[in-house]
Amino acid sequence: MALPPGRWRPVGLAGLWNAWADRDTGEVFESYTMLTINADACPLMSRMHKPDPKLAPDRQDKRSVVPIELQDVDAWLGGSLEAAAALVKVAPVAQYAAGPVQRDPAA
Repeated sequence: MALPPGRWRPVGLAGLWNAWADRDTGEVFESYTMLTINADACPLMSRMHKPDPKLAPDRQDKRSVVPIELQDVDAWLGGSLEAAAALVKVAPVAQYAAGPVQRDPAA
């Protein structure tokens, strides 16, 4: 499916990386993770993921990845702890091109 021109742009995701050595073998490993944040109050992200039938509706923890805008990459990678912490938030719903997929019946 072709992307609509001018509608899509790259987005970075907040993550952590570290290299560490196994104390017994000395082998070096690299670890990566993407950060997520609670999205219960987000009108879009709170609708994602299958509900856990063992939990009441008010106990469903809905998560979202943390997007990092291009202009914030330097603050995320090399800024202060406070600057990075300020970037850990759910993106505004308007940032997403969300809605029903419009399929071309001729395709």
